[in-house]
Amino acid sequence: IQRILDEQINPAVASHGGHISLVDVQENTAYIRLEGGCQGCGMASVTLTQGIEVAIREAVPEITRGIDVTDHASGTNPYFEAAKK
Repeated sequence: IQRILDEQINPAVASHGGHISLVDVQENTAYIRLEGGCQGCGMASVTLTQGIEVAIREAVPEITRGIDVTDHASGTNPYFEAAKK
């Protein structure tokens, strides 16, 4: 799974300042963290379900779903920033 992220997913999201990390695998689930420009992005769920999960399932059919464990509201470089007052 990490190889798929490193070779297929991360080069694409790097153009947006993003990075995807594998946090854990339990049974049939991969736990994924979206970092950098992917953190807080409004398209994060689409990236997960239509990009990351698809690529992982094609390479590792035993994995049937991905769970996003990202705290999208915090971080040093989140895509979304709270409105300034």
